[in-house]
Amino acid sequence: MSETAAQLMTAFESLPIQQQHELLTEMLRRSGELPSTLLTDDHLVGLADELFQALDAEESNGGKADAK
Repeated sequence: MSETAAQLMTAFESLPIQQQHELLTEMLRRSGELPSTLLTDDHLVGLADELFQALDAEESNGGKADAK
């Protein structure tokens, strides 16, 4: 991961949970605009599965973000 990407991740993780969810939703929506060679449907399904598992774990942990 590049330095810029790492900085973006740090900024993302500092957002309140609701804003993280809003940003993720928008990023996933926009990912459909990327060239098809970058992200396949299978890749997107895998990423969505990871996200939902993380959100389920967070919810099971009382909403604490460290449940990753």
